Amino acid sequence: MIDDDKSFDALADGRRRQLLVELLTHNPQHVPELSGKSQEIAKADEKLFQQHLSSSRAIPGVDEGLLRLHYIHLPKLADYGFIEWDRNAHVVTKGPRFDEMRPLLELLIDQQKEETVVLLRE
Repeated sequence: MIDDDKSFDALADGRRRQLLVELLTHNPQHVPELSGKSQEIAKADEKLFQQHLSSSRAIPGVDEGLLRLHYIHLPKLADYGFIEWDRNAHVVTKGPRFDEMRPLLELLIDQQKEETVVLLRE
């Protein structure tokens, strides 16, 4: 059984939740490549890059969300075994421990559906 802390950490970020939920029905998922400017930032000094990711300062021409996806979210989900990430092919698939996450993901989907029904009734 997977560590609950890892499950909740995986679901703590909206982008990670979205990717995991999408994998339920669409496996594999394509991951957009980093642009030239974003690649330059990623290849910069490691300490400087980590400071940049942890700041709220934006750099023109850099897709901050995609940088975080490539350097924070996907590696974390892969480390936990929820996904497999082929960096060269830019593809994410269900990992060996994905099915351990399935009940939580289905619960999230059910809750979203219930909230939608309630909003439609109001």
